[in-house]
Amino acid sequence: MSQPSDGFRAMRVASVAHDTDDSVIVSFDTELEFAHGQHLTLRREFDGTEVRRSYSICSAAPWGELRVAIKHVAGGVFSTWATMELKPGDKVDVMPPAGHFSHELDPAAARSYTMLAAGSGITPVFSIMATILSSEPHAQVSLVYLNRTSQSTMLLDELQDLRDRYLGRLSIAFAFTREETGGELLSARPDRARLDRLIAAGFLPADADHAFLCGPIKLITEAEQALVAAGMSGSAVHREIFTTNQPGRVSLAPQEVTETSVAVATGRATLHGRATRFDLYEGDSVLDAVQRVRPDAPFSCRSGVCSTCQAVLRDGKVEMTVNYGLSAAEVARGYVLTCQAHPTTPTVDVDYD
Repeated sequence: MSQPSDGFRAMRVASVAHDTDDSVIVSFDTELEFAHGQHLTLRREFDGTEVRRSYSICSAAPWGELRVAIKHVAGGVFSTWATMELKPGDKVDVMPPAGHFSHELDPAAARSYTMLAAGSGITPVFSIMATILSSEPHAQVSLVYLNRTSQSTMLLDELQDLRDRYLGRLSIAFAFTREETGGELLSARPDRARLDRLIAAGFLPADADHAFLCGPIKLITEAEQALVAAGMSGSAVHREIFTTNQPGRVSLAPQEVTETSVAVATGRATLHGRATRFDLYEGDSVLDAVQRVRPDAPFSCRSGVCSTCQAVLRDGKVEMTVNYGLSAAEVARGYVLTCQAHPTTPTVDVDYD
């Protein structure tokens, strides 16, 4: 199947299965290689307005069923449509798998893993766990999964099946904030003190070789700090933020440029093997400016979370308003989130390829 110049391709929906009362698992009939922890960016027009959303793949890599879990968000136009109207046979525009919430697998290693997921944060964590358990036969995995209630717990049956399949290698502790679990430690929302206790009790082992954390920023930040304080190396902690109360500068589209607009910087962007020059105006992010001349520029959340718009800064300097999508190591290698990047030099050069 040919791929359009903007990176999207129309994929046929093979099935839509209701997982909880407000979430669905959407499977596509297309085979694509992907890495554990990656996501798909989906696109659709609503009343003439293009909307993009990123959803994590929840299958074992690299050739598992291509599927995503979508949870309904109040007021969310895309999630409302996907959970209430999407049906088998429909076509959806989808970008190739992307994201770096992942690591190098080693089938010969006997490594241990600590996992923490909250709500829909289980979707990439499920893929990561399923891939590790199948690819590293000596691996041990511990998961703490936080939800409001058991009824709102996504992928519950699949998690139990995964635990049964890898009996003795996968331990799962379900924690609920609005439901009694029979144990005080796994009830109520975990703050830093409770996270320290979960670590001490062995639910979140700090002596693991890797930790994967996914959920709201406050929880994930506190969990990372708790694990590092308990002795885990910061480089062993992998995190992905699903929600944030600090979205940064979110622009739905580039601002309109008029005859009186004055450029404050110029730039060059390499995308799909072609270099294009662009002007930046006051208030522009690099992504805004690139989009005016290259509508095929990749993006999704526009709030510094998903990393779909990441590029390497080849020349010049920028400041990112917020950065939830890149690790410190990636920033050190020159990666920037173009939706949050604002130039501090007269020229910038970014490479999306």
